[in-house]
Amino acid sequence: MAKKIIFTGGSFDMLHMGHVNVLKESKKLGDYLIVAVSTNKLIKMYKGTNPILNYNQRVAIIKELKCVDKVVKQTNIFDVEQFKALKADVFVIGDDWKGKEDSVPGLKWLKDNNYLAYIPYTKGLSSSMIKEKIISHAVEILKAQNKRK
Repeated sequence: MAKKIIFTGGSFDMLHMGHVNVLKESKKLGDYLIVAVSTNKLIKMYKGTNPILNYNQRVAIIKELKCVDKVVKQTNIFDVEQFKALKADVFVIGDDWKGKEDSVPGLKWLKDNNYLAYIPYTKGLSSSMIKEKIISHAVEILKAQNKRK
């Protein structure tokens, strides 16, 4: 019997439970989970800033998760050609993308060809929120670091 291959991708910067939830739920949809990790260049292009953790660090972390079977490089968001080349059966994204499919070419193709599956977005948790919290507590964090030195 053929394995059902699940594909998902992301930045995975500052790994948190929202990321882990998406990956664990993605794995439940099939037999083999391939995770595409965005390059630093891709993140800079679509988020406008560099990631906190570099590409190699993020890949190393994702490889350590037991639900992940394979990690690949993501140089384009919603890369249909990569999806096809990997012979994936399902492309998983967070449900925060619902309603935006028609505005993104690769995502539109995946939706129109019934390859898309949605995982509930973890409310109240994102890398952006973590970064904002760090920034808002920067003085406090720096004081605490100086005390430890």
